[in-house]
Amino acid sequence: MTRELRAQGFSCSENRIARLMRWAGLAARPRKPFRPKTTRPDHAAHPSPNLLAQADPPAAPGTQLVSDITYISTSEGWLYLALVLDLFSRAILGWKLCDSLKSQLVTGALWRALDSGLVRENAIFHSDRGCQYSAGHTRRLLAQHGLRQSMSAAGYCYDNAFAESAFASLKAELLQDAQPFASKQAATTAIFDYLQSFYNRKRRHSALGYQSPQSFLNHYFQNQNPSLN
Repeated sequence: MTRELRAQGFSCSENRIARLMRWAGLAARPRKPFRPKTTRPDHAAHPSPNLLAQADPPAAPGTQLVSDITYISTSEGWLYLALVLDLFSRAILGWKLCDSLKSQLVTGALWRALDSGLVRENAIFHSDRGCQYSAGHTRRLLAQHGLRQSMSAAGYCYDNAFAESAFASLKAELLQDAQPFASKQAATTAIFDYLQSFYNRKRRHSALGYQSPQSFLNHYFQNQNPSLN
């Protein structure tokens, strides 16, 4: 809250904002602690090596991507959300929301990421060992676009903590008192608005110096091409 107010031109300290928030009865929504979730691997598929664990931190956008799937609870049943996140900028480059866990959930999110124009050839695409990621459709799409598949070790999901963090933010900021959405349509509308209008464009990340992913990318490209300034 303090960072946002300062960005809007207000002079304030964290202690003052905390005091005013207490006076107004305002509090940040807490996020649940990260815990690795159980995925359903395809035991007939050979897992890809963990390339992300061996790589240096990304120095440019679109070179290291992480992807994951989460469950969205609604009063009409489950929805499933797949994300593709750029580790350099924390931007969500692609996403897909479905009412089934077929591999098209992942390939749909990957196609959107590819359409962003930021994904570079030879980029690492990291995920867990879920069957949607080891499916032939997914692996063929990665190979067609020159991406290198990487997977976490069995039972170890912390390599994918950045995607889990994005999911935790979404649920904490969209779900009132952790209650399910009233309908699948309500969930679809809220998630679309959150991802398209807020997360990349406005949401500030401490890892980016309290910039939004879009602002961080803009500064990166301006520094690469000073003529844009």
